[in-house]
Amino acid sequence: MNTNDVRSARRLLTILQYFAQTRTPASLSQVSTALDIPKSDCMALFDALEEEGYAHQSGGRYYLTRRWFDEASAIAEHDQLTERVRPVLDTLRENLRETLILAQRSGDQVVYLQVAEPERIVRFTARPGERKPLHAAASGRALLHAMAPAEREALIERLRLVRYTERTPATREQLRKALQDGIARGYHVNFGEHQPDTLSVAVPVVLFDTPYALAVGAPLERAKPQVEEIGKLLREAARELGGGENAAQP
Repeated sequence: MNTNDVRSARRLLTILQYFAQTRTPASLSQVSTALDIPKSDCMALFDALEEEGYAHQSGGRYYLTRRWFDEASAIAEHDQLTERVRPVLDTLRENLRETLILAQRSGDQVVYLQVAEPERIVRFTARPGERKPLHAAASGRALLHAMAPAEREALIERLRLVRYTERTPATREQLRKALQDGIARGYHVNFGEHQPDTLSVAVPVVLFDTPYALAVGAPLERAKPQVEEIGKLLREAARELGGGENAAQP
């Protein structure tokens, strides 16, 4: 795929995200201005979307068709990861009344794949596709835990250790210690390292020969007394999910 194809693909995604956020028809000029896409390029993208049945226009204003929903629903209904993980996430969410997350590593970041939020006004808010820094997240350390030691050390050496709060690991030695403490404990904990008022607890889990992190996110003060219980429940859930696959690297 050449550079122009990649750029067009990214622009199509931004158009999808634009309508998901605005939830209203928009003119070509509105979309072009909002997304900083040249008007001619924007017109070409909408022509392609209309031709394939993914967009329509009325009175000079564009909107996306239901084809996006129908095809996304078909994909989601046959997602083997969702089928395996979602019941466990939902059960843990109901038991703990906190936010459950399944995450995966993407370079030097954590990306959220599945999120189950409780029906509480005050809660840890997350969404699929959201990214977190690997070194300042419990899920990040759980993913480091799951790596082979040599690969893990090479990644630690090249990480940019941006400091978000006074608790963020600021040196590689601090990060290694936090990682080893979590490995010894059996679960990893983040006490306000990325956001000062939040807590997260995570464990590694291997599914379909791929490492993931199973995590709980919660308000710091509310969940702090339950960290040990949360860690225990996550470990049990990881064993249930992964079975014999869960042999994290020391």
